[in-house]
Amino acid sequence: MTEDIYAKPDFTKKIRFQTDVKEDRNPDVHHDIDDVRIYDNYCAEEITPPEKSQDNTTKEQQQTASVDVSSEKRSVFRAGAVLLGLLCLLLLAAVIILVVLFILERNGQWVENANLNGERDKLRTSYSEMKGLYHNLTLKANQLENEKDHLEAANNNLIKERDELQKLVDETTSCCTWKRFGNSCYFTSTSMANWSVSNTACQLYDAQLVIISSDEEQMFITSFEQNRWIGLTDRETEGVWKWVDGTDLNKTYWKPKQPDNHNNNEDCVHMSASSDMNNWNDMTCDTELYFTCEKVHE
Repeated sequence: MTEDIYAKPDFTKKIRFQTDVKEDRNPDVHHDIDDVRIYDNYCAEEITPPEKSQDNTTKEQQQTASVDVSSEKRSVFRAGAVLLGLLCLLLLAAVIILVVLFILERNGQWVENANLNGERDKLRTSYSEMKGLYHNLTLKANQLENEKDHLEAANNNLIKERDELQKLVDETTSCCTWKRFGNSCYFTSTSMANWSVSNTACQLYDAQLVIISSDEEQMFITSFEQNRWIGLTDRETEGVWKWVDGTDLNKTYWKPKQPDNHNNNEDCVHMSASSDMNNWNDMTCDTELYFTCEKVHE
């Protein structure tokens, strides 16, 4: 019994224990251990222990299976490593591409910024130049404005002087020895002639026998104190008096009972030497008298 205890156990065997069973069918725990029966190789007839050769075959199959499993694991690990490497390479390539794109974009931004800065500098330079040009133009404009004011003042002074000189010339030179009244110059002859010769003589001076058009002019001509021809006649139609310029007679200064057309031959008018305003008289045109010429000053 002692040798069985220290013998090497065989775990392939099955052991069945049997104890006395009481009437209540509960095992008696305190039953004497000598009553325990041990049965080795339970169901040995049903299960035949494997032979040694079979054990060896099983071990070889286990080893082969172990080797196959190890090879498969290595293949899986190798494939995983290759796949991981490819993923790393792809990731690295993507990173490189992104870095390159970033660098290119940054360089492009630098170039664009440089161009923008260049354009900005050009614009600043152009703005400064235009500002300086505007300042110069403003100064020139102010100078021209001042010069224009001076020229206008000088022109006004010249116009004023011209008008004064023209007035002086009109009063002195234009009429020469003729007398000036209003806008006309008047000349009384120192010799006598008939009406036709008198009118022709006035025309030689670019003038005509005087035409009375106002009371003031009538008074001015009366002051000459001589019998003189004036430019009034009815030679064309008897009783229709006209001035030498062809205009009709409107205002008259006849002497009392004149015109009388004495002897039916008095077709020309002269002014008597009288201070009276009404001093016109008709007379024969062949009579020689002094005459007064009038030149209208334009």
